[in-house]
Amino acid sequence: MIRTHQLLKTSGFNLLFLVSLMCALSALSPGVVWAQRGASGPPEHADVEPVNYLPNPYETVRNWGTLPDGRNWGSVSAINVDIDGRHIWAGDRCGTNSCAGSDVDPIVKLDPDGNVVQSFGAGLIIWPHGMDVDREGNVYAEDWDNNRIQVFDPEGLFLRKWGTKGSGDGELLGPHGLAFDGDGNVYVAEYYNNRVQVFDHQGRLLHKWGTKSDGD
Repeated sequence: MIRTHQLLKTSGFNLLFLVSLMCALSALSPGVVWAQRGASGPPEHADVEPVNYLPNPYETVRNWGTLPDGRNWGSVSAINVDIDGRHIWAGDRCGTNSCAGSDVDPIVKLDPDGNVVQSFGAGLIIWPHGMDVDREGNVYAEDWDNNRIQVFDPEGLFLRKWGTKGSGDGELLGPHGLAFDGDGNVYVAEYYNNRVQVFDHQGRLLHKWGTKSDGD
C-alpha cells in the first residue's frame, strides 16, 4: 500500500501532463483522436461524421438474412431477439409494403447466419409494425391495418388476438410500438390516438396515458 501510494505520488505530474496533452489533442483534431467507427461498415457510411467521441462496438452488415423461395425483403419495421438470445424474429411486409392479398408468411425466424428456420402468419397479418417476445417465447405482433395485436406460440400456432379500430378504451388506431415490462404487461403505442395503452398478456386493459391535442 505504501509503495503504491509513493508511485502514484511521484507519477502525479506525468499523469496530469498526459491527461492535459490528450485533451489538447482532442480539441485540435477530435475526429482523429477520439471518433471511432465499427470495425467495418458499408462504403455509404464512409463520409458520415460520428455523433459523439465514444468507441463504436457495432458493425453494419448489408444484405443479411435470406428469405424462403428466393423472395426479396419488403418493408421491415418489426424485429426482436428470441428468448434464446441467438435467433431473430422479423416481420416482413411480404416483399413490398403490405401483405394484403399475399400468401407468404410475414413473420420469420432467422438463425445467426441469416437463414430462415421458421415462418408463419400468412393471411393473418396485413401490415406488421411492432413485435416483442415474452418470457415463454410467444410472439406478439402488431397489425397496423387491422388495428390489433396477435399472439403466436414459439412454433407459430395462433393463440389469441385483441383490438378493434377506434379511440375508446382498449381500441387501437395505428399501433406502431410494442414492448413488455418486467411483469409481462404489454405496452402498446398508438400513432393516431397519441397514447400508450397497457394490457395484461391476455389483452385486458390495465391503464393508459396520452391524449390528442389541438393541431395534432
